[in-house]
Amino acid sequence: MAACQREGFPGLRVAVDMSWALRPVTGVEQLPDFEESVAAALADTTVSVLCQYDREGFDPVTLATVSAFHTRSVAAATYYADAMLRICRQYAPPGIRLAGEIDYQHAEHLALALTEAIRFEGDITVNMTALAFIDGPCARMIVDAARGLAPSRTMVLRCHPGIAATFELLGAGDTTGVSLVGTHDR
Repeated sequence: MAACQREGFPGLRVAVDMSWALRPVTGVEQLPDFEESVAAALADTTVSVLCQYDREGFDPVTLATVSAFHTRSVAAATYYADAMLRICRQYAPPGIRLAGEIDYQHAEHLALALTEAIRFEGDITVNMTALAFIDGPCARMIVDAARGLAPSRTMVLRCHPGIAATFELLGAGDTTGVSLVGTHDR
């Protein structure tokens, strides 16, 4: 912070991926104290820090404990969430994320998520790495959405081999503008 001020920069922006705290490391119980000390150090400065917590990895109690030390909170748009299924926006890479099990009963929520993802520019990723089941109608909806994209755009379908097999049966692997990426293909 001092170096930026000496160099004449009007401010400093820092992004911190907090996933390090998910690993088995000593001192993770001091995370709230760490967050509090960072917040105190940033008071009355032109520094902004973005702490990136993955809500899939951190438990709600930990997130609630550290939220008091943040002035703002941004969460991915959630189109549907219950004990069996979660459909939400994914920001990097842009697209949507599906977790759990999805069938025709949730087609309306999936359609909304796909429609909003298509409205943004560029390629779209449908992250299904945490999806355990998808039925034919929902898989068909995703493939049809990919087929409807402009020729300059691609839809990346990220999934494990069991889910990929459903998309292969629907011809997604041979469809122009569709990239079927298995979780083992990094």
